[in-house]
Amino acid sequence: MSEMFTPEDLQTVTRVVRQRRTFKVMGNSDAPVQIDPQSAEKNRAILLESVKSADSAPFHYDRQCDNVPQPWRVNILWHESCQKVASNFYQWFDDVKPGNKLPSMLSACGACVLVSWLPQFSNSISEDAASETIPKAKQIQIDQEHLAAASAYVQNLMLLLTAANMGTYWSSGGQFRTRAMMDRLSMAAPQQLLAAVFVEFPDTNSDEIQRVPGKLAQARSSPDRWMNIVQL
Repeated sequence: MSEMFTPEDLQTVTRVVRQRRTFKVMGNSDAPVQIDPQSAEKNRAILLESVKSADSAPFHYDRQCDNVPQPWRVNILWHESCQKVASNFYQWFDDVKPGNKLPSMLSACGACVLVSWLPQFSNSISEDAASETIPKAKQIQIDQEHLAAASAYVQNLMLLLTAANMGTYWSSGGQFRTRAMMDRLSMAAPQQLLAAVFVEFPDTNSDEIQRVPGKLAQARSSPDRWMNIVQL
């Protein structure tokens, strides 16, 4: 290790991990939440640094896509872009039910961070010229490693934002996952959306905001239900 940490450092990290909570923050898409420009600038700088720092997530295989080894890609929509998506949502997607939560979430967040992973073999046409010589089981393992690495990136990001007193909600993305929407946002294949992380800036105050905790917040089992000490 390049640096030795103190017990206090461990306590701080542990506190951040344990205090990370899921809250779905929703506003009124007809009257979007307004964020002070100075506050927005400060929080955007913090978020950008968090996006960069989260890159310390481990990955096992070189993805070899566009000369970038990491198997994840990140696209950021700031507050204004989120509100633009919210205002056009029902024009862009005419097959969604009224009351869809995405427009209200987009109208309230300070940013939405879209994290994608890059499958290597599970596309209909493999990019890997040597794929025919790689056993199917190995192909599956490599793609699973890519997905796990991108998930580790998302968790890194959420913990960093939690430490910055920003609220986060990991959404699977809904309509953001469609090819039409990804094309609109210039998210080229082979990107597959893993997480739409809705970020609430800490000093966003509005009586119109509704914060709903994750539906599984109270459903966790105790460690003795899922942990086993192996004895040989």
